Amino acid sequence: MHKPALEARMAANRNSPSFARLASYYLLEGNIPQAADLCVEGLKLYPNYATGHLILGKCYEAMGRNIEAMLAYRRVAKMLPDNSTVQTLLKNVEQREQDAFKMFTEERTRKLKERKDSITIEQYTTDEETEKESTVDFLLKRLQNVRRDVQKPEPEGRRHEESTAPPPSGTKIVTATLAEIYANQGEYREAIEAYRKLLSQRPVDAERYTKRIAQLEELSKLQQTEQK
Repeated sequence: MHKPALEARMAANRNSPSFARLASYYLLEGNIPQAADLCVEGLKLYPNYATGHLILGKCYEAMGRNIEAMLAYRRVAKMLPDNSTVQTLLKNVEQREQDAFKMFTEERTRKLKERKDSITIEQYTTDEETEKESTVDFLLKRLQNVRRDVQKPEPEGRRHEESTAPPPSGTKIVTATLAEIYANQGEYREAIEAYRKLLSQRPVDAERYTKRIAQLEELSKLQQTEQK
């Protein structure tokens, strides 16, 4: 069945299992977010539909969200353990995520070493006593430092659009980029918390943030299922 016919069927019945076939057309056309949204909504009604999870995994992989792709492929592999194509997709995305994580840890180690090499022993000792913090606090603090270092004066009009005053002292800066860092590392609870803060700070983007929170909650449920 061609795309126009599938779109007509989905328009007539939003609960149709044809969502996966239509999503595959969108994926091939490069309309990846629409394909992913279609799969997420469809899998709420058909949670055991292997093809739906497969297409969703390909969407996440195309977006560079390897953790989500990995979880989707693992779900399909449980349903179709003898499918060599699924096993290959899963193996490839796992390898990419391992490589990315290795690069992340190496870069973090290098930066920490440079920092420790550039401060006095007194500063280092003081920092060591106060560095017992959560992963969330660690990333937020460093993001705040980076933003403060690179922040430059903005034109008057743009400053007015974004904010009329600087954030209060001690306020943790949360961005969609940070939320996606959590999501890509499989830390869905932290990602959801970050998006909820953004939701309260920027109600103008409520629809986008609410949709992303719903997707992350579904991924969190999948992750918990995988861990059982």
